[in-house]
Amino acid sequence: MYAGFLKEVRYVCRGVLGVACVLFLCGAFPPAVKAVQLSRLQIITSYPPRFYEPFIERFQSLHPEIRISILNKKTTSAVAELLRGNNRNFDVFWSSSPDSFEILKQAKMLRRTERIRQHKAIAVEGFSVDDPDGYFYGFALSSVGWMWNDSYLKKEDIDAPKCWEDFEDSKYYSHVVMSTPSRSGTTHLIVESILQKMGWEKGWAYLLRMSGNLVTLSARSFSVTEGVKSGLYGVGLVIDILGRAPDAKNVRFRYGEPAPLIPAGIGALKNGKNSSEAESFIDFMLSPDGQALLLKPQIRRLPVAQQMYDSGELAQSQLFKMIKEGKSKPYDAYLSQLRYNLVNHLFEEFITYKLLERRQLWKRLLSLESQYAADDPSFVSVRNEVYRLLSEIPVTEEQSHDPVFNAIFFNSFTGTPRSPEQQRQIERWQQFMKKRLKKANELLDTVHRTQ
Repeated sequence: MYAGFLKEVRYVCRGVLGVACVLFLCGAFPPAVKAVQLSRLQIITSYPPRFYEPFIERFQSLHPEIRISILNKKTTSAVAELLRGNNRNFDVFWSSSPDSFEILKQAKMLRRTERIRQHKAIAVEGFSVDDPDGYFYGFALSSVGWMWNDSYLKKEDIDAPKCWEDFEDSKYYSHVVMSTPSRSGTTHLIVESILQKMGWEKGWAYLLRMSGNLVTLSARSFSVTEGVKSGLYGVGLVIDILGRAPDAKNVRFRYGEPAPLIPAGIGALKNGKNSSEAESFIDFMLSPDGQALLLKPQIRRLPVAQQMYDSGELAQSQLFKMIKEGKSKPYDAYLSQLRYNLVNHLFEEFITYKLLERRQLWKRLLSLESQYAADDPSFVSVRNEVYRLLSEIPVTEEQSHDPVFNAIFFNSFTGTPRSPEQQRQIERWQQFMKKRLKKANELLDTVHRTQ
């Protein structure tokens, strides 16, 4: 809170000075200086200061009469606070996560703005930048993929992954890092993108097998970026805004294909007290002035304003090239918000809490694979069965689309205790997993005994 207070003081001081200068130049000061009357704008965002400060500073220069306070909070924590009623009366929510906007919209925590987009947005078939009902707007485009440290991989004599499927390869054992989707909104985008690309069952089978190669799960997505940049890890699963590191010459980033198009958004909140100021800020973010800031080196996001593309400035953008070549696809934010907590709970129970055990089983399997020929009948059947046991979840795709089933897990945002039904479901999952991990260990023991 102290850091947030300092941010507010800085922006307030700038606003006061700006208004004072205007009044002075206009000769508006009477002999006794009048108190400057400021309006107010409160923003809650998942973006770090290095991202949001250029926007705030530019907006402040255009509107020195508006006093701005801004709170940086993880997406999941920010959404949880807003779902509890927005008791601190934030006016604007600003985030990379389209799922969070859908969640807030369904919970009736967003306010439909009275203005419409004044500058035409890029048109992509089958994809909508803005909420069609006017509750939130896309201001930038992103997608997900992976970053890697060239020096690290050369030292380990490992090629960089070329596609998502490469992450299942045993050569990446203990070289891959990601964060947990329940703690990172951008990581949830990665997990959900994989599920949408591969399908529910195949997607989870992939995630469960790939998790055997993870060296760790970090609490925040920024830790993944810093870890890869420093050479602590070889490869990290990230969103593009974090994966592109212009300050690190040995770090590279690649989009997965097809690249899911993810609109970063901004919207006005219910319970906000400053609706006019909120809409002014949203207008600024969608204007050429605000969109141009996305091209700054420390931001490097793809704008949505059509006139930015007409100017030719974005011709070299990798993501824009993929859009033109048909190598992108819309991200289904509605489906993601529907099963948001279900996906996070499954990831926690089957991967986060069992990561060490999965890594140990994977290591045993890899050790045995190195001792047997690829077609050795004494091992192939065991290997295939272990793969199956380590790749299943007890939730069907039909359940993942069921609003009633998903409602069981909604309390994850509100912070209320588990319901009896939620407790029963999670205990059933735990038993399901316990039996399969035990059986996998027993099968690997039989191979050892026959050697």
